[in-house]
Amino acid sequence: MALSQCNNLNALVTVVQAICCLKVMEKNLLLILVIVLEEMQSKPVVCVQFMMWNILDLLRYPHELLQVMDTPSVAMLWTRYTLWIPLYILSVATEGVIIYQALPYIEPTAADSTHIHVPFNLLVSLPVLALGASVTVWQLLKERQHRLEKWNNKLKRK
Repeated sequence: MALSQCNNLNALVTVVQAICCLKVMEKNLLLILVIVLEEMQSKPVVCVQFMMWNILDLLRYPHELLQVMDTPSVAMLWTRYTLWIPLYILSVATEGVIIYQALPYIEPTAADSTHIHVPFNLLVSLPVLALGASVTVWQLLKERQHRLEKWNNKLKRK
């Protein structure tokens, strides 16, 4: 029984690590896209995207720091798990806009080539981005409910 639970836990950890790895790869690919395409660097949506990423990190890391120090804050808990969700949705939307706006600047591969065109790959990545974001938002909502219920139960016991 315990061994099967360990296997289930291992599978869950592997899935979570894969999701985190995909998020990091997505950010890196978007950064490479912006760096390579100089035309994209002056777009306002790129500035908004960097701002969104920074705001999300500013919401996440202070909360995690307080958790490590064992001094949780209700305001940080609520901010981390409530404001983070709509900002994450806006961040994903701006990522999609950046990819969509980058499509005209990418040179397609040769017509006689057997490889799939780069713009087509980016266009296909938009629905994948939306699907991944919806799964992440669903997971964030579940985590928010769990954390806030846990905090409320802790307050009721006192």
